[in-house]
Amino acid sequence: MGRPSDPFALGDGPDACLLLHGLTGSPAEVRPVGEALAQSGFRTIGPLLPGHGTSPGDLYTVTRNEMIRAAESAFASLEGARRVFVCGLSMGALLTLHLAAHHSVSGIALLAPAIDFTGATWFFTEILGRLPALPFIVGKTRDLENPGEIADGSYHAIPLRWGPELHELSQYGLKLAHRVRAPALIVQGARDQTVAPAGSRKLLRELASPHKELRILPRSGHVLPLDVESDEVCRLVVQHFREVEEHA
Repeated sequence: MGRPSDPFALGDGPDACLLLHGLTGSPAEVRPVGEALAQSGFRTIGPLLPGHGTSPGDLYTVTRNEMIRAAESAFASLEGARRVFVCGLSMGALLTLHLAAHHSVSGIALLAPAIDFTGATWFFTEILGRLPALPFIVGKTRDLENPGEIADGSYHAIPLRWGPELHELSQYGLKLAHRVRAPALIVQGARDQTVAPAGSRKLLRELASPHKELRILPRSGHVLPLDVESDEVCRLVVQHFREVEEHA
């Protein structure tokens, strides 16, 4: 039996979807969406991003550019699919914006995109993120409205040097939005204590996509696919990608 942090590959349909987890997270964060898409006829993959799946110390040496290169490599592995979709959570949503701005993507789903931050994450990115990188690792908590006993292989600590990295990656993602024309779904938790709903609204305005939609789920925190409205998150993503297929 594999670990929660292991990458996954599910389904065998002609259309494929890349699913990208968040910073300090793991493929388990987005696996429920991958499973729902696979059951609906998509081939799905969820890679483990660099510096994840081991210990927070390994994340310390990774840069945002390495995250982008890893997303590019995973996207390239889907070459040959009839259509390619991308779904990303938090930082994974920023990587999704990069891919959609630079490649032909049939549709995207942005789950709790890391655009505007709130609470401790705001301090981490907007204060520490403007300082020189600091060689320390600090503890963090999961932002789930109902965390229960979820074991998903995520880290409970983060290197402080990722304050600047996440700040820059967030700004980069927002700047790319005007180049993204793929049909876009944004899903945001109303009880998110990591990213602010205002950021999702801002991103919706900036996206050049002719077809774009924002859905705010009233009972969810940040890690949407693992939270109390997981079924609704999966339903919305599957429906969005299915509608793209039908109108292609």
